[in-house]
Order: sequence, then C-alpha cells, then structure tokens
Amino acid sequence: MTKQMHQRQSLLIRGAIVIGLLSAFLSVKFWVTERPGLTKYYPGNQSGVCQQVPKLSPKNKEVERFIQGKVESPEYQKEIINKLSGIIRIPSESYDDLGLIGQDDRWDVFYKVEDYIKAAYPTVFENVKLDHANTHGLILTWEGSVPASEAKPILMMAHQDVVPVLADTVQDWTHPPYEGYYDGEIIWGRGATDDKGYLISIIESVDLLIKSGFKPKRTVVLAFGCDEEISGENCGRPISNLLHDRYGDDGIYLIMDEGSVGIQREFDQTFAMVSTAEKGYLDVGINVTATGGHASNPPDHNVIGILSEIVMAIENNPFSGRVTSKNPMFGYLECAAVHAAESSFPMAIRNKLSKVAQGDSKAQQQLAQDLDNLRYYFRTSQSVAKVNGGVKVNAIPELASTIVNLRLAVETSIAQVEEHYENLIKPIAQKHGMVFEGFHSSYDSPERRKISLFGVDALEPAPVSPTDAESFRVLAGTIKNTLKPLDKDEQVIVTPYLMPANTDTKFFWALTKNIYRFTPINLVHNLNRAHTTDEFIRAEEFIREPLFFASLILNADDVVEWT
Repeated sequence: MTKQMHQRQSLLIRGAIVIGLLSAFLSVKFWVTERPGLTKYYPGNQSGVCQQVPKLSPKNKEVERFIQGKVESPEYQKEIINKLSGIIRIPSESYDDLGLIGQDDRWDVFYKVEDYIKAAYPTVFENVKLDHANTHGLILTWEGSVPASEAKPILMMAHQDVVPVLADTVQDWTHPPYEGYYDGEIIWGRGATDDKGYLISIIESVDLLIKSGFKPKRTVVLAFGCDEEISGENCGRPISNLLHDRYGDDGIYLIMDEGSVGIQREFDQTFAMVSTAEKGYLDVGINVTATGGHASNPPDHNVIGILSEIVMAIENNPFSGRVTSKNPMFGYLECAAVHAAESSFPMAIRNKLSKVAQGDSKAQQQLAQDLDNLRYYFRTSQSVAKVNGGVKVNAIPELASTIVNLRLAVETSIAQVEEHYENLIKPIAQKHGMVFEGFHSSYDSPERRKISLFGVDALEPAPVSPTDAESFRVLAGTIKNTLKPLDKDEQVIVTPYLMPANTDTKFFWALTKNIYRFTPINLVHNLNRAHTTDEFIRAEEFIREPLFFASLILNADDVVEWT
C-alpha cells in the first residue's frame, strides 16, 4: 500500500468515526428530548415549566421613590412599629362560644380596634368610604377614577381577631402577650403575625399612597373581618355578601389575603410561595346511643366501648395520599425541579414528576410517600377532636359522642369523605346489632341502640386560582421587584402553593377566580409561633410589607386600559 493510499484510507476511517459519533450524539440528544422526565424537570430547561415573569416596577417613579424613601426612613420605621404594638395591645380575642353581635358583650372589643385604626390613620379615613358589615366587619373603599365595570377593584383582606391566650400559658411568654413589646429586633405579641401585622401593612400602604399624591384608576378595597379564627360567619360572610351585592359575580380583579408560608428557602433556593387554593373542611359528628342501667349489670360493650372501637377504626384507616397535577403543590415541585440546583433536589422526586403529570396513579401514590413530611398537603387529614360520654360512675352511659375534624385534600369531596366514614362505621353497628344512620338518612329511627353520623361546617376544597392570569403575573412581578432573596446569590422564584387551613376567602369564590394568599415575609417557627406562645414578627421584614402592598396596588393600576 502506498503512502498516499494509506493516508486516504486513514482519512476515510476517521471520517466514518466522526460521522458515527455525530450520529450517535444526535440519536442520544433526540432520545433525551423525547424523555421529558430527563430534561423537562431539570434545571435550566426551556420547556415552559414554572416560567418566571420579570420584575415589575410601577410606572409612576415619583410615587415609588416617595414610598421607598418612607420605608427606609428611621422615623417612619419607628412609627409603624409603634402602630403595630398599639393594636396588639387590644386583646381582640374571638371565642368558639361567642353569641350574636349585639347580644354578647365580648364583641365590644372590636369597637376599640376600629377606633384605634381611625385614630392612627386619619388621612386614610378622610379619603375612603367606610362601610360596616354586621357592625364589626370593616370595608374601606378608595374609589378609583375608572368605573368598577371597566376596571375591576383590587381587594386586600385581613382580620382583626386573634386566637385567645390561655390564662395558664401567660407565664410561658417571653413578654406579655398583649404588651406589643419591641426589643429592637422583634415585635412580640398575640396577633403580631396572625393577622394584625398584615392589617397594619395593608392600611399603611394606602396611607402612603394617599400621602404621595397618587390617585388610583382602579378602585382599592380593604376588608377587615372580626371572626376569621372562628369560621368567619359573623363578619367574613357579611363582608362578602355586601361586596357581592356591589360588584357581582367575577367583579373583583384580585384578592390578597394572608398566607401560611411566605418566603422560604428550600432546596437551596428562595421561593415565594403563593397559596392558590385551600383544603376543604368537615367536622364529622358521631353519636352512639343505647339503653342505660345500673353499672353492676353492664353489657359486654357499652356506648363508650363501641365509640372507642369506632375511633380506633378511624385512626387505623387514614386517607391515602397522592400527588396530582390539580394540587398547587405539584406546581411547587415543578418549580423546585427546574429552578433549584440539581444536586439539591432529590432524584426520587424528579424522576416521578412526568409520570405524575401524565396521571400515573402509582407514581402519584409513590411520590406522596416520598414526601411524607408534607403528607397533609397531599391527603385528607383527620383528627379526633372531642369525646364525651357518661355522667355518673355507677350508671351505664346512654350516649357517647365524638367530633372528628377533617381537612380535605384538593382532589376529594365531602361526599367521598362521608362515604368513607359510612363504609368504615356501618359494619361496627351491624356487629353490635345497632341501627345505623348515615349522613343523609331520611329516617330518624326511634330505636335507642344506634350509631348516627352527621356533618358540621362542611366546606368543599377551594377552587384553584390560575397562575396564567394577568393578575397573577402582576403579583409575581411585584414580588420579584420588592422582596429580597434569603441568599444574596439567589433570585426569588414565585411558585404556587397550598393553604392547608382556611381563611375568610372561602366566602369570596363568586367574586373572582383570582384569590391569592401570601404573606410577604419569611415565616419561620410555625408561622412565627402564631396560635401559640411567643408569637412574633421580625421588625426588619414587617416594615417593608407596606412597600410590597403599595407596589401591588400601583402595578395593578398600571394595567388599567382607559381612554
């Protein structure tokens, strides 16, 4: 073989190798592209998963600078901290056994709350219309220049009431619960986070905007309930009714209310977690009745024993969990998969996301098991809350009862929960030769020996608010523009989330599809220890909340089209 021939053959071989490698590379690349689980849910993907909007800054730079200057002013910071401390000092507790407004004197504390905010914000009340819903529900309307029929109002909500402080726990507080003590870093007291800090921040934002000279095109509505902690029937529902009469179905642009997580750092990434839905709610009552008698001649199983059997059956048969694409938490997992560092997000979760999105029930159940620490975001919870039975030690009890509190998963319904309980408890009634009355029994049996089920305070899971709506994009852009990441090298990723509890927004579903629950601070230690001892809020975060709410109002106003 000549040297030239050898060189030619060598070139051909190298060319064949290059072509082969290129072909292999292209086939691998194509195969990876067709395997969405390998690229769709990996960092840096461009497939449209959890796309982030850019920062959204108000067009009115003069107003924006005015508010930013105020928020950064030491004098202003001292003032707003004092305002929060002052409202904390009003023990506006709501109790489960409160009577009607006007009949139970314990409601009168809310007159003090109203007087306080009127005195603290005279400029606001000179510029808004104040309406009362059932006496203590407060609605402040800052009328825009554009009719509500052309530019739907923005509604921001908070509640005036707080959960009671048990007398036996007062000594466990670092500072007295109703002192509103500020130690230079933290503001302590019942309501600091839930929800008086939110209330002050909302009204403060309107105060700042008015003082800046801003005139809204879009009407701004503030609504403050008086009984959110005890179901909201006395103020939350009347406020909703009044606003619905005024604006009608789908008459509100956006509703903002308190959230449960706020800004958090998970998977080495800062997330702003906006709750776009709430779990459902149901209290299940169970009565077990039988004939009584003297305790010296007891039956093998009296009503307390039978009720105990029912309770054990309930606890031994919890609701199964599954992760579906209907749950906003799936959206959160998607965001984490594509925006957190690859090494920080568990592969076991990443590899199941595509199958979950496709409706694979096995993958949905397995993923819920992998996320067991978040189990109640993915399944219906049940907690036996109250038990009663027996009145005298030497008498056979004739009645034993319990109430079970349930928070319904996004994918379930009240009817499904009722069916589960009937299937669980009916065999126990049959075992003991007792009449069984289900939730919707049309016949009240005169038979004494029976087990009866009934529902209390039933609420279906909330509709899931859209994340592709203009209002959500405005909210997300405002978050990115006003809130700082928890690590300086990160950006804030806005993600949907799920509210495991219920807010007053449960009464407002007809007013808008765009209901978002978000507290613009880093909530730690169980919501900053809300509902327990040593509730607090960090001052450096609290003082910036009005900047967020004012910017949201400005940005929502900027998208109003009016000629």
